Amino acid sequence: MAGEEEAVDYYQLLGIIRTATPDQIRSAFHRFAREHHPDNFTADPEEAERHTMLYQQASEAHRVLLDPTKRQLYDEGLAKGEVRYRDDRLRETRRTMRPPGGVLLRSSKARVFFTRAHRAIKAEDWPQAKLNLQMAIQNEPDNDELKAKLEEVLEKMKSG
Repeated sequence: MAGEEEAVDYYQLLGIIRTATPDQIRSAFHRFAREHHPDNFTADPEEAERHTMLYQQASEAHRVLLDPTKRQLYDEGLAKGEVRYRDDRLRETRRTMRPPGGVLLRSSKARVFFTRAHRAIKAEDWPQAKLNLQMAIQNEPDNDELKAKLEEVLEKMKSG
């Protein structure tokens, strides 16, 4: 029986369509939780165990479908027949995200500041580039590529 439940995708599990809004997802999860919460099945240990597994899967579905990035990755995996979300795909995506300028960034906040800095560099607005690189470094203090870019900008400021 456990194998059957695992073969159901998150949308089927919650009883929603693939274009469901966040409010519809929340509502479906709450409806599911009222019906399948393990506390409702304490008299029968087997049923309680089955509903615990269902509830855990529904919680996972709720969490994944409400996060736009995870939902997109889940939908891509679902198109390939993967009915469960894999967190390693998110880490893979984060690890490989390079905004314009080619600096490897993990933090979305650092990415925003670096993108602004890159635009400022192209416009030769060195003070703005410096400020945005400093903000990016605050979000990723261990990023040597960001520090190297800041050094380049500081050199441009000295020579300009």
